[in-house]
Amino acid sequence: MEFLQSFDNHLEDMLHRLCVRLQITATQRELAESRYKSVTEWLAADESTFWGKDLDIYPQGSLRIGTTVKPLAHQEFDLDLVCEINRSWQGKNPLELLNAMEQRLRLHKTYAPMVQRKNRCIRLNYANEFHMDLLPACPSDSNDSGCLKVPDREAKDWKDSNPSGYAKWLDDRAKQYETFLEKRASIHPLPDEEPVEFKPPLKRAVQLIKRHRDICFLDYPNNAPISIVLTTLAGTIYNKQDSVYQTIESVLSGIISLIPGRGRLIVLNPTNKKEDLSERWDSEPLLYGMFKRYIEDFLKQWQQLKYARGTELNALIKSLFGEKVTNAVLMEQAMAIEEARKSSRLRSSWSLGSLTVLKTSSTPVRRNTFYGED
Repeated sequence: MEFLQSFDNHLEDMLHRLCVRLQITATQRELAESRYKSVTEWLAADESTFWGKDLDIYPQGSLRIGTTVKPLAHQEFDLDLVCEINRSWQGKNPLELLNAMEQRLRLHKTYAPMVQRKNRCIRLNYANEFHMDLLPACPSDSNDSGCLKVPDREAKDWKDSNPSGYAKWLDDRAKQYETFLEKRASIHPLPDEEPVEFKPPLKRAVQLIKRHRDICFLDYPNNAPISIVLTTLAGTIYNKQDSVYQTIESVLSGIISLIPGRGRLIVLNPTNKKEDLSERWDSEPLLYGMFKRYIEDFLKQWQQLKYARGTELNALIKSLFGEKVTNAVLMEQAMAIEEARKSSRLRSSWSLGSLTVLKTSSTPVRRNTFYGED
């Protein structure tokens, strides 16, 4: 069949199926929603700890932007939320805000033993489930720009951020124009799970980049480049590629081209230029060196996929994303192709890059070359 003769579509379908399996499970999702609802209600119900000011509580991070990746064995996924207090930060002690949130959580008998102090947030550790990072913040101005000031324990000062603006920026870069966040509400729900079939190439690419990062730094997770740096670079470099393969190749090549000959690569929050997302590399230059080698090695492996076939291709995918998930994808893909071949009903959704068996009245698969001839 014509589809089976196209290596481009075969590889793109494989990457799509990997993303499907890297989604957190429905059970994990339901658990996160339940925990999120309970914690936000407890914080919002307080009328004294946060000085009687209005609170705006909303999710940030990978669950908000749709790039969460199922954790590897013995790892946990994280749920990040912002607790924005409608109060001026100027002249206030930033540690007072962190301590106020910690104090409020310790008043709850369930949360008290789960509390862990972090530099800019308070973490709740749900054993063998996930961890939730709660970031207290104040508006940095009165212009409704979304820019925030967040407390930093080590610096004993306020730092700049803009999680809501960042999420909108990435959605726009990925050509997603969701409007599930209300303009004004005390508690925003977690966004609905975005099916992989409707995720744009950029978001699927970010998921796969993060998964490869987790594989490479499995034994030394503290040395891994943080997700927001990788996501920001991907979103900045992305140029409307219509395949996941092309997107990742473009992102990796683009990162290498941005690395300066002297000094380090500086990654700023595109919606708040005062926030240096990569400032960690200033105090830990060895990690910056690891990041550069990681990107260079990743690109070399990724470009080999163009020329690999059969067992060589499968071995490369396993080394990039893990043996267990790749074996499951290979079996699933083989079964789908065999069934489609038998029924002569092989079809594909070009905008999704996935192999699908449809009704006989649908449009037959036509060749689509993503990055050149076989």
